[in-house]
Amino acid sequence: MSLREEAIKLADKYLNDTRKHAEQVAKLMEYFAKKLGEDEDIWYVLWLLHDIDRDFVGKDPNRHLKEDFDKIVDEIWLSEEMKKQIRAHASSLTGIEPFDLPSKYLASVDELSGFLNAYALMRPEGFEGMKLKSIKKKIKDKSFAAWVDREELKNCEKYLDISFDEFVIEVAQAMSQI
Repeated sequence: MSLREEAIKLADKYLNDTRKHAEQVAKLMEYFAKKLGEDEDIWYVLWLLHDIDRDFVGKDPNRHLKEDFDKIVDEIWLSEEMKKQIRAHASSLTGIEPFDLPSKYLASVDELSGFLNAYALMRPEGFEGMKLKSIKKKIKDKSFAAWVDREELKNCEKYLDISFDEFVIEVAQAMSQI
């Protein structure tokens, strides 16, 4: 069985409430891996598993990516490097800053995809035709998708040296295709 197949089985076992988000981020990461000439399977696996412990720990941020995460991912083979890449997406919890291309992309995509998904759900046309001006207006509305850290939405500028305006449109377009 391939690592991707094992990761999907693990997701089947542990992801309930966060499954859709995890799959969406995994598909986005696969999209960017393909664009960048990186290993699509590895990027997919890493980001399918990025919140594998969230439902298990009751979404308790103090337990996310800690001991329970290790117990869960140790059911399949993940290298220490892969675990570190996953942990880097939540540097405020783990103290591990994104350090390579996969971890920098995840840190840039994770919150943004959740925000864009929430916005798409309220639009009859979903992701189709999303405009930068409308997205920015929603970002300013602190009551909309209040759980999203507005500072993390701009991680692409910090980690990828890509402007938010450019990246948000690319992510929205990619999400319309997945």
